[in-house]
Amino acid sequence: MGIFGLFLFLGFASADRGVPAEARVAKRCYCDLQVSDGPFPRHQFEQLYSVSENCSQRLNVQQFREPIEIIANVEQKLNNLVKRIHEFKEEYDGELYSIISFRIIEIEIAELNDLLNQLQEKCSRNNDERTDLNTQAQNLTNKVNELEKYDRLKVVQRHRRNIILKRNLTACQNALLVTPAPHVTPQPGSCSFGKLKTVSNPKSSMLNHYGTSYPYGSWGKDPLPAPGNEDQHWLVILSSSNRFGTQIRLYNSYANFLMKSAHKDVSFQTYNPQGSNGLMYGNAYYYNCYNLGKLCKFNMTTHAVISVNLPFAGYNDKFPYCTFSSCYGYTDMDLATDENGLWVLYSTEFNFGNLVVSRLNAADLSLLESWNTTLFKRSATNAFLVCGVVYATRYISSEIEEIFYMFDTVSGVERNDLNIRFRKVLPGIQYMNYNPQDRKLYVYSDAYVVSYTLTFE
Repeated sequence: MGIFGLFLFLGFASADRGVPAEARVAKRCYCDLQVSDGPFPRHQFEQLYSVSENCSQRLNVQQFREPIEIIANVEQKLNNLVKRIHEFKEEYDGELYSIISFRIIEIEIAELNDLLNQLQEKCSRNNDERTDLNTQAQNLTNKVNELEKYDRLKVVQRHRRNIILKRNLTACQNALLVTPAPHVTPQPGSCSFGKLKTVSNPKSSMLNHYGTSYPYGSWGKDPLPAPGNEDQHWLVILSSSNRFGTQIRLYNSYANFLMKSAHKDVSFQTYNPQGSNGLMYGNAYYYNCYNLGKLCKFNMTTHAVISVNLPFAGYNDKFPYCTFSSCYGYTDMDLATDENGLWVLYSTEFNFGNLVVSRLNAADLSLLESWNTTLFKRSATNAFLVCGVVYATRYISSEIEEIFYMFDTVSGVERNDLNIRFRKVLPGIQYMNYNPQDRKLYVYSDAYVVSYTLTFE
């Protein structure tokens, strides 16, 4: 481990978070520099100086003139060396240090070792003192060599990194002086980060918490969480029939979700969810009511349920998502979220089994707007929305899925040649939803919970 450790911490601070807003100190930027391993080991040189002093006091001046002269020379060089170490420390504190400083120290230590070798030849009767002095000098040499090596490998690199961080600190301070623009709720299709470009490889993947016997389910994070639940994650699995669920499992943090610990199970009331396309939004769980052509909203706080007919929507496996060889059961009504709120994707006979896109009023489940597309719903394996743009996927192989279709609800533009492919953990994808809060795609794949990061143009 090196002699020095440097850490530069950059961030925002808001003092006195527990006091009322009017009494708080304004936000500020700060930079904290810590030395983890202590200063340059100057005391090593001082100990060596003390040893040489004691040795010179015990030598007979008349009989050992040459050793005394050597010791005087050692004392002078030690004083010079201590002086150089002080200078080095000032250079280091001022960030003016260089490799030349270390080279000078090496040369002077080499000269010091030559003198000690001469002293060894002249002071055979003072073997203990000489040995102790030589050992300490060697230890000091090792320490300086270690410091020099650490500087070459670490300090210069850390110094450059700190320059960048300090530049960021200046930008942070300047940003605090800028008056933020008022928040404007974006309209469909108007996202500043553009259209979807790529999907990452799986960023996380693990078997769901109930086991491989439950290939159908859903999971994620509420894009509009209740206060205090900003990091809450949820999981719903369907029964062995792969048709309905009975409860939603809640974790107050992603860490607990990963460790499968400290969860809370909440049972559904009156209506169970059907299919694996439900989701959490605004502290409520939205889903297709079991065995009905209705949408349900389950309030996570009061456990109250409201249900509303979805006009002309197919259900009970009439218009599910499908691969070329089989279908994902009971996926007729697919709930989705994006920057504009809550949506439902489904099909009707009036639209010949093609995908219908409707934006919902999250409070009462009424339809705000609807669009008919030309995408045959059974030709897609799943779909999600980003900024009012629908993206649909299809099965390519057991390892690859492709986003091949898009529909912009603002312009009405429809394309089926996107060819955005991404790697799967397992062949099937029973659930997929985009979270506008962290811009991640949450996927349930053959009993595994998976997440992806989206990149936009």
